[in-house]
Amino acid sequence: MRNRFLQLFYDFALESLHNHKRVRNAKVNARIRQLEGTPSNQTIDWLYVILILPCVLLFIPLSSEFIITAFNLLEHLPVWYRWLIGLMVLANFGLKLSEKYRI
Repeated sequence: MRNRFLQLFYDFALESLHNHKRVRNAKVNARIRQLEGTPSNQTIDWLYVILILPCVLLFIPLSSEFIITAFNLLEHLPVWYRWLIGLMVLANFGLKLSEKYRI
């Protein structure tokens, strides 16, 4: 009788320990998935900075004429090259969205 009780107690303790390890591993795995899914707040998307910078520089009196001249010069680029730049920007943002939503 005593041996049977000790065996049951040992089995219960062992199963409890295994369950504890499974729960701990599940929590760790959930935390890893959470960290992989959230982008880092410290990263800067340099494409946004480059695209917004001329708009900001237009409000600075010393640089506004330079920016306007630069945009006038961009009109002389071939149409296919402007389309290529636009497609590159769209592809970059599309890739970022596909990574975010895991498409």
